[in-house]
Amino acid sequence: MMKRLYTLKEAKMLLGVTTKTIRRWGKGGKMRVVRTIGGRRMLESEIKRILGLKEERVVVGYVRVSPTTQKDDLVRQKQLIHSYAKDKGYGEIQILSDVGSGLNEDRKGFLRLLEMVTVRKVFRVIVAYEDRLSRFGFGTLRKLC
Repeated sequence: MMKRLYTLKEAKMLLGVTTKTIRRWGKGGKMRVVRTIGGRRMLESEIKRILGLKEERVVVGYVRVSPTTQKDDLVRQKQLIHSYAKDKGYGEIQILSDVGSGLNEDRKGFLRLLEMVTVRKVFRVIVAYEDRLSRFGFGTLRKLC
């Protein structure tokens, strides 16, 4: 996973310290400073650690059936996901569900999952079957997630 990089100006505003302090922390190893190709200093996302903020990420299970007559299968998929999550020790998980075609990209649960993934709120995505998430492009979604 690629870490967020902050400029010196962003870091000093977030931390409420001077540029000199940040440079001293970088030299002392308290904060990792990376140089860009152009020689600009960038700080890795250790700012949250320094501020004592924990990044909360959730494990999300996704279930889907096509016709409404298969709603019983939603329950079975949820059970499989909960069982898997329990075996892996994930604890509490959030389940997103949809009733609709896997070809339809406007499913509420699917769009919510993509939104959560893109803002880095998801630690792991669990699906009972690959085609429940998407009929096509599962490999691309796996890389995104």
